Amino acid sequence: MKFIRYIVVACLLVIAVSGCKKDPVSPDKIEIVVKKDYKVLFVGNSYTYYNDGVDFHLQKMLRADKSSDSINYVIQKIAVGSYTLEAHFGDPLTINKIGSDKWNTVVLQEQSTRPINNPDLFLLYAQKLDAEIKKVKARTVLYMTWAPKDSPSDINALAASYLSVGLQLNAKVVPVGRIWEYFIANYPQVNLYISDNKHPTLPGTYTIACAFYYSLFNKNPKDNTYNPAGVSAADVLTIRKVVYDYLSTGK
Repeated sequence: MKFIRYIVVACLLVIAVSGCKKDPVSPDKIEIVVKKDYKVLFVGNSYTYYNDGVDFHLQKMLRADKSSDSINYVIQKIAVGSYTLEAHFGDPLTINKIGSDKWNTVVLQEQSTRPINNPDLFLLYAQKLDAEIKKVKARTVLYMTWAPKDSPSDINALAASYLSVGLQLNAKVVPVGRIWEYFIANYPQVNLYISDNKHPTLPGTYTIACAFYYSLFNKNPKDNTYNPAGVSAADVLTIRKVVYDYLSTGK
């Protein structure tokens, strides 16, 4: 009887062990994660390319954001000093660049004074470039620039011009100029202008990147860990806060 019990117990152990074994995963069942591409092209001039460019710092922010790991963000620019959108439309390099890839978003930045001095030309060439952008099934976004430091009231005409063009193109306007106005009024200790009182300092370019980080990707810059080399920790925290506070309240 003992022998029979031993045989029964042994059989039960074999059955239990074999039941715990998992079938090997066949190669065709292994999940391969393929990152999605999201591509953004900036079209502008020195307000876009200063301090390595808005695209450079925006790309750095996205790489520092672990929630972005599932998406392959590609941020590029085509920016030439003093270029208007009219000049870009007449330049085969720009047109070819727009048509060269499957962009999701193309950001247009007009020359600093044209929205005030010749809003009709701003609209005309924004429309022409928008038509090129639509050919690659991308969306157009407008990058509202800022007033010169010594002529701050210019922001009213600039903003009105950008918003008018945005309305006619049905395009999102990222209100960088209004953010600068708010920044200067409330946080004057952070200098956004270089000595010519027009172009951005590195903190100024970082401010622009934070504005696009929020506006294009709906991401809070306060949660990001990228700190541009050359910008103090205090200024980085202030810039993140200012951009988020302004854009999140819909001012």
